[in-house]
Amino acid sequence: MNKLKMTMMLLSVIALTACAVSPEQRAEREAKRVRAEQALQVKLAKQCDIEAAELIHEQFNPPLDRTEKEQKLFEKRYTEKVNNPVFQACYKLALENYKAQEELRYMRMHYDEDFRFGFGFSRFCYACW
Repeated sequence: MNKLKMTMMLLSVIALTACAVSPEQRAEREAKRVRAEQALQVKLAKQCDIEAAELIHEQFNPPLDRTEKEQKLFEKRYTEKVNNPVFQACYKLALENYKAQEELRYMRMHYDEDFRFGFGFSRFCYACW
């Protein structure tokens, strides 16, 4: 019995360590998530103002050879474009539209799995056929 317990413990430890995420994998996933967020921000800004979208992209990916004078000029242009009330309103509408589209996409994909109907059962009874 003791050997069985030790074997089970060893197998459970091996299974848990095999499923663990390493710090490198976690950092890679986080970097990928941040890049996707930045790409979405640029995409939404491009719907409102192409120049502002380019400035936002440049803010996320600054050139390495930018001088201090160029940096100040860039920051001034960036704040003027991004803080423009018309751009802010347009960007807010684009973001709300994106969220609504994602919600619709989710609802279409999970139409049959709606658990509000039938007390935990899906909308259609596939086992009944």
